[in-house]
Amino acid sequence: MKTIEARTNNKFTSVLFDRNGSSIVETLIVIIVISVLVVVVMAKYDDIEWEAKKAALKTELSTLRQSILFFKMTKGKYPESLKELITQNVVLPYKDTIISSKYLEHYALDKDKNILDPFDKPYAYNNVDGSVRSTKEGFENW
Repeated sequence: MKTIEARTNNKFTSVLFDRNGSSIVETLIVIIVISVLVVVVMAKYDDIEWEAKKAALKTELSTLRQSILFFKMTKGKYPESLKELITQNVVLPYKDTIISSKYLEHYALDKDKNILDPFDKPYAYNNVDGSVRSTKEGFENW
């Protein structure tokens, strides 16, 4: 077999191919493929984040409802607002010790100390019947 070497002094060819053998076109193709992969991953991330917020909302509503019920059991009435759950302590005896803790701890709060749901919306609370719900559209009946 004969090997044929072609030499060219064309400036366009020398710009298109560098000495390492990769071309601008190949580099652009790689950048486009990476961009498509990033778009696909970001779309999946948004779906996963949405599902995680829904699961967190379900759990938080259950915890809030249990805390409200526990407040009513210890105080004999529903709290006036959800703020009472994060500010008031409950004191209970356990074996030889006394436990003092808040009804709720470590929740996201806004500047007015309102408890926020995973969608950063304040919960709606009815102090007459002790019901609590999300104010996020689509989740009001949870």
